[in-house]
Amino acid sequence: MKCICEYLEEDRKKWGDRPYISVKENGKFVSRTFNEVIGDVQALARSLVSEGVCGNVMLYSPNSYEWAIADLAVMGYVGVCVPIDSEWTAFDILNTLSVIEINTVLYEKSKREVIDELRAGHPEIRYLCIDESFPELLEKGKTIDIPLCGKTDMDETAMILFTSGTTNRPKAIPLTQANLLHNWDALYARTPMTESDISYIFLPLNHVYAGVANFLYTIISGMQIYLCSDRSKILEEMLEVRPTVVCTVPLILNRIYDAANESIMEMLRNIRFLYCGGSFTDPKIKKYFIDNNVQLLEAYGTTETSSVIALAKPGDKNIECNGVILDGLDVRIIDPDPDGVGEIIVGGGSVSSGYISRNDNYSDFDSEGFYHTGDLGFIDGGGRLFLRGRKKRMIITANGKNIYADELEDLILENPEIRSAAVFEEDFHPAVRIYTDLSETDARKYIEKLNENLPKFKRIKNVYVKSEALGGRLK
Repeated sequence: MKCICEYLEEDRKKWGDRPYISVKENGKFVSRTFNEVIGDVQALARSLVSEGVCGNVMLYSPNSYEWAIADLAVMGYVGVCVPIDSEWTAFDILNTLSVIEINTVLYEKSKREVIDELRAGHPEIRYLCIDESFPELLEKGKTIDIPLCGKTDMDETAMILFTSGTTNRPKAIPLTQANLLHNWDALYARTPMTESDISYIFLPLNHVYAGVANFLYTIISGMQIYLCSDRSKILEEMLEVRPTVVCTVPLILNRIYDAANESIMEMLRNIRFLYCGGSFTDPKIKKYFIDNNVQLLEAYGTTETSSVIALAKPGDKNIECNGVILDGLDVRIIDPDPDGVGEIIVGGGSVSSGYISRNDNYSDFDSEGFYHTGDLGFIDGGGRLFLRGRKKRMIITANGKNIYADELEDLILENPEIRSAAVFEEDFHPAVRIYTDLSETDARKYIEKLNENLPKFKRIKNVYVKSEALGGRLK
């Protein structure tokens, strides 16, 4: 295993003039070679270092070429990358600042209103708009002559990810280069991606699933990347690009299923590895694609384990299982019931050292370094993993985002006139049943006000108001 900066130097020698990252400009995909991409990564790194950027660098932007360059520059040379959801509000980001310090925020200009709100309360943070600053930063980095030192300590934190930003106790997950790159050998053994492959990326790169398996690993495999220009044009662009490696989630897979025709199915059969993770895949839809010779591979993983824990084996037509445990991970079932179903825990090199600033009973990491997923399941003799629900109360949206019911309940119960609240899942969205002496109109207005401070995927869709209750939180 090499560090990121070593892989980039190796890539320059092996694939310098080959296309690497392609983005749409004026309606056409324009490609940049490995030489151009690595040159931009190192130029940006030099420029950021010269400007005093260091430590934790927050990346607040939808997918873009600039996002990809910044991610590699920060992790490989500058400091610690803290990518956050582009849907987050200032309220979410301010909560993360209660857990970690941020030196610099790299943001897209569409987020300027949120940034202005942050700047008012945190003027000590440097704010750089990637749309406006990058041309100048890249030009500066290509002309200044300063030594560029790669980050070679594999056990030093390279990335911090947040699984939630809703409350004042967000979960900050530190991941090292050793964590992030650990699963490559096992993944390659299962699905050997090479420089001949083409990857089409439409999932958010701030998530570990797409950010690692779909992007970071390309500096090892050498595959070409096409970035989706518009989520409404996914199928159109897939037909144009003809990818051979794609990461998707059940929500998008279901849309592909609904739109399927012979042209789409022929394109899908061209995909060598179509990964689907982030949430449960409907076995009926999985069977449809597999029966039609599409190499659909269900994946199971978590942020705390640097993504993949289990992945279906190509050719395995068992549609009930949720993946086969990757080599190099120690996955166990604890406290099993008579049917062998218990909590899934994971140990191994991809597992984070534990949450930052969470020295309390909320920690999901035990003294032996195992991460307790909160998922229930069992493992058969062939290493197949079968999921059977959640130990914790968590809502998983159809596009694979996690919403912790307790966190939303904490927010709702900040109003002393609401005596009890129970958040639950309804059609893949959070809903709430509240008990209060408020009128139904006032209760709904209060929830609407809360929703204004939440990203869209966390907003409470349906509210059920009751006039009496016994306690403070319903289970």
